Amino acid sequence: MQQKTEQSLPAWADPGALGFIALAVSLFSLAPILCGWVHPTALPFTAPWGIVALVALIFVTIIFFRNRSVMLGTAFGVLGVLLSGGLAFKALLVPASGGLVDAMVWVVIGAVLVPIGYLAGYMSRPFAVLVWLADIGVWMIAAVSFGAASPTVAIVGGYFIFILGVWFLYVGMAQLVNGTLNRPVVSIGSPLFKSPGPPPEA
Repeated sequence: MQQKTEQSLPAWADPGALGFIALAVSLFSLAPILCGWVHPTALPFTAPWGIVALVALIFVTIIFFRNRSVMLGTAFGVLGVLLSGGLAFKALLVPASGGLVDAMVWVVIGAVLVPIGYLAGYMSRPFAVLVWLADIGVWMIAAVSFGAASPTVAIVGGYFIFILGVWFLYVGMAQLVNGTLNRPVVSIGSPLFKSPGPPPEA
């Protein structure tokens, strides 16, 4: 009797460096608007950079899911494909503020960032802290979109998000160097949480 064994597909290369750098490109292009450095009418100029980042992030998300990394696949899918892609197409099609429509989307992003920050804590303490800081910024922008806060609040929130973009750039370069040399050279900080150990044997 022939026994069939399930053969797992070989894992692809870790796309993390590309993903984090692409997220940084997207957030850096949005930073002048989020932080109030330029008028919001400049939003269409961010579209080409957002679309380029979107293409890279689609591939990154697919590879992470193929490699069975649910957390990273979901994180890059939400932050990259949905947020970067959504903002890029919004810049092309409807550059004006969407008010309540935009607010509801920011609520979803803000909610998802809570568990993403928690899971990031298993990778790095600064990673978790900066994701949650950006999450505060997202809720601040949502409050402005709901009409519950002044535009200045959104600018402060934009700075919180931009800080996360700077961190993404750093992590992307760290993963590029560490992955190429196959050893930890550039540190991203110690984990905030300890990884759970294997279940006890029966």
